Amino acid sequence: MLITKQIEIDMGHRVPNHKSKCKNLHGHRYRIEVGVDDKLVTTPGSSDEGMVIDFGDLKQIMMEEIDAKFDHGFVMYEEDDFARIFLDLKNQQNQKIHLVSFIPTAENLAKHWYQLIAPKLELRKIRISFVQVWETPTSTATYTSEDEFAYRVNLDLKNQMRLV
Repeated sequence: MLITKQIEIDMGHRVPNHKSKCKNLHGHRYRIEVGVDDKLVTTPGSSDEGMVIDFGDLKQIMMEEIDAKFDHGFVMYEEDDFARIFLDLKNQQNQKIHLVSFIPTAENLAKHWYQLIAPKLELRKIRISFVQVWETPTSTATYTSEDEFAYRVNLDLKNQMRLV
């Protein structure tokens, strides 16, 4: 059974090599939806009986892994020309700035947040199905368990090639 939970955060970013206005510093009201696809809990008398996961528990994971870390923050690619300035702001002014190893597009953020949340759900033996990110009310990116599987296979192949 598939269940979903949504949260919203405010966050800034920049897409440094973008051909249009997204190369400028700007922010969005992001809506993030996590889909969990698993079996219903059937343990008689359990607090979660009849649920895949309590919505409150899923929200808590999302709040810890996404909201607490990214809300009212700024995400910047570590190779961005502005990264050094932002690192100084982070260190000297205690600003909530995340330098990441990827261009912070909606697509890459969906993947990143999926990879932050998945291990927390795996500890509960629950399968994450997707993370969908609304960057605007009409624009979304979705990272799925199939995408993650393909990513891990590709990563394994690259690692094996390095060993040869």
